[in-house]
Amino acid sequence: MTDTPPPSGHAEPAAPATVYIVDDDEGVRHSLAALLLARGHLPLSFGSGPDFLQAADLSQPGCVLLDLRMDGMSGLQVFEDMQRRGTVLKVVFLSAHGELSSAVAAVKQGAVDWLEKPCNEHTLLTAVARAAQLSAEAAERAQRRRAQRDRWNALSPRQQEVALQLATGLSSKEAARALTQRTPERPIDPRTVDTHRSAIFLKLDIRSSHELGMLVEDLGLSATPPRAA
Repeated sequence: MTDTPPPSGHAEPAAPATVYIVDDDEGVRHSLAALLLARGHLPLSFGSGPDFLQAADLSQPGCVLLDLRMDGMSGLQVFEDMQRRGTVLKVVFLSAHGELSSAVAAVKQGAVDWLEKPCNEHTLLTAVARAAQLSAEAAERAQRRRAQRDRWNALSPRQQEVALQLATGLSSKEAARALTQRTPERPIDPRTVDTHRSAIFLKLDIRSSHELGMLVEDLGLSATPPRAA
């Protein structure tokens, strides 16, 4: 990414964000922290990847300014560890000259951006604001998914079976037939499916089979479970 001078005029200040600075250069950490603090952000500095991973709350939104090349655990290794843990934090890589291919590869793997050192203040702050916004959106989606999962888990096993059938758009009669064929030892009639449908919609706080289908998809559930042995 080529640094460009800030445009004329004054941009609206970005919302305050938690910004982790992970760099083994103490001077870089201090200068970045001073800049971010002056702009209202909360900078937290770490001299190594392991220190950051041990202390950071990966479930809360924020931005990580991550040095691509560090002694010991590299920035890419830190990034990969964060992804395995399912963090909502978003990463902006800081790279030195000659590390273009690695930086571009990191962006393709999910990093928000990469900045070549040294970068100007406007470029850095813009990247931080974008990463923080994307992280906040990811945290909101994760929270919504957890709530959906909790509501799904509140369904009885039979209600979950019925819900998976209704999520495909089947009518109560069709769902009853499919479930009876799947488990002949536990036949079910359409009226019982209707009763389950009402309870399912109430517990999941939805109003239609279409919403149910979207919820099942969001949770990564299979709408057509395999036939029971």
